[in-house]
Amino acid sequence: MKHANFLTGLVVGALVFGGTSAYAAGILAEYSTNHIFVDGQEVRIEAYAIHDNNYMKLRDIGKAVGFNVYWNAEDGSVQIETDKPYTGEAPAKGEAADDADAMKQDIVDRTNALRKENGVAALRVNDKLMQAAQVRADEMAAHTAYSHTRPDGQKFNTITNCPYMAENIHRIAEWTLSEQTLAEQAVADWTTSATHNKNMLNPKLSEIGIGLARGVNDNGNPCWYCVQLFLYDGYSISWVDTPTNK
Repeated sequence: MKHANFLTGLVVGALVFGGTSAYAAGILAEYSTNHIFVDGQEVRIEAYAIHDNNYMKLRDIGKAVGFNVYWNAEDGSVQIETDKPYTGEAPAKGEAADDADAMKQDIVDRTNALRKENGVAALRVNDKLMQAAQVRADEMAAHTAYSHTRPDGQKFNTITNCPYMAENIHRIAEWTLSEQTLAEQAVADWTTSATHNKNMLNPKLSEIGIGLARGVNDNGNPCWYCVQLFLYDGYSISWVDTPTNK
């Protein structure tokens, strides 16, 4: 994380006090007189000293250092975006959708670049396959079900009315994405797996769809569920199932 050096040694809280000291839950907090610097420049951040640690609002650190922090009312969570400038506001739904669409296209582009390197024709994006892959990602995220078997026990290829498909899936913990983008890591990891790489380079597969969904893994840690669906040449899709509720 690019701000780790600055945050080291700071205990970050969301404390709001009045005056120069406060007492709550048996803990005495004194207004901190320590000077705080960001990249050598002193900044004014309201902080309180508790047991030799500086406590301050996470929003104030976001403003000073340059990352976004906001409250997500939909799931009651605090969201931190280290690669976005501070606004204090959640991104518009359209903006989030645009980001997801860009990541999906990046996965398609990287997959086709890999095929080109290996002398294999590029995959065409299929709208129905994109829809199906998103349903697969959504249902895995909703049920924490990382499997080629759907949560209701059916095979993955029941997601459409055409069974002649192949599927790559990946579950990527968000904390591992400090050095690579989601698309970079997903395609790189699929490349190192013989079975997944075989699907990406299979000349008999001609179309592709990508699905991405945020969820949690078995340990409750935030992650991304990533899906590639491939359609065999000469086949078509006219129907896509909805996410299973089981």
